[in-house]
Amino acid sequence: MIHTVSTTSPASSEVADGRAMRGMAHAARGFSLIELMIAMVLGLLVVAGLINLFVANRKAYQVQSGNNYLQENMRIASDRMGWSLRMVDFWGGNKAAGVTVDASATGTVNDKGDCDGTWATAITYSSTGGGGIFGYDGAASSPIDSTCIGGTANYVPGSDVLVLRYADPQVLSPGPVPVAASTITGNADRIFLLSTPGNRAELFAGSVPAPQPNATLMRYAYPYQIEMYYLRPCNVMTGSTCTASADGGQPLPTLMRMRLSDGNFVSDPVVDGIEQLKVEYGEASPATGIALEYHDADAVGNWANVISARISLVAVNPVRDLTVPHVATYTVGNCTYTINNGKAATTTGCADFKPYGDKPWQFVRASQQFVVQLRNRVRG
Repeated sequence: MIHTVSTTSPASSEVADGRAMRGMAHAARGFSLIELMIAMVLGLLVVAGLINLFVANRKAYQVQSGNNYLQENMRIASDRMGWSLRMVDFWGGNKAAGVTVDASATGTVNDKGDCDGTWATAITYSSTGGGGIFGYDGAASSPIDSTCIGGTANYVPGSDVLVLRYADPQVLSPGPVPVAASTITGNADRIFLLSTPGNRAELFAGSVPAPQPNATLMRYAYPYQIEMYYLRPCNVMTGSTCTASADGGQPLPTLMRMRLSDGNFVSDPVVDGIEQLKVEYGEASPATGIALEYHDADAVGNWANVISARISLVAVNPVRDLTVPHVATYTVGNCTYTINNGKAATTTGCADFKPYGDKPWQFVRASQQFVVQLRNRVRG
């Protein structure tokens, strides 16, 4: 039997071991400096892209939220003004001609320039602002005594002013007024309407008037309301007037409602972002009772024949949008203005009016027009 013995030389074994060690070292070596730099650059590019995408999405979200806010503002403005217009000349089941004004009602109002007790309770028509509805055309300065709104600086030039008078339909007592006497005497500076439906009514303050003829008829008491809608150049004032530092240094035009509160005129913001307000009045033909055409306040022939109002609003989004220039022409009543790209706006019929913003073309705007029927006029 022949035995074969296999032998391996020590040299060849050392060579194999060296190759294995070099392979392991090569595998554990990691990235080179160049490879690491390339990876970092690629990573930075990806992160930069994500940041740009995030910023763009955030900006788009802010602009869209502002646009939604703009639409909501116009809805609130139309709802608030629409409700008041529909209540014009509600006198507890009586016509305005059947309402007397007691001296106690006139005397309880603390005068604010031309906005005094006589003006506040002027529920019948006059050339100085009486009646259930009355308007003032926009002008370079406040068309009504600026003391009423706290000074000329609190008025948006070129915007209209709307005055409405009515009795709040929330009756104080569903029966004879003496039941509500404590409520009335407890609000001595408030004006109330005491109404015998279809018979007579009276504005009074302080205490319930003595019964008149037909005292056995039911009498109802309603709070009296006078409202004046106008535009103020800012929402939150610094002190008592609008200044350049109001609203964080960028004053935002605001729809305001002036009303009586315990004998004093106060102004409350209704909604901000309303840049322009115009009101036109539908004057009916006495023969047909149909509104033939709409007039500006100065062109109304007889305010007693006004049976509807057409309100035009322009609202502005205070968030800048630099994606495209927002150029457009807006016509509201007798006022027309054009937002131009990179230059000042051009205006016609809007005395001294300036659109919102240092660069008006960078802000989104929307316009709305609605008509409200004065139902207490139409229904008689």
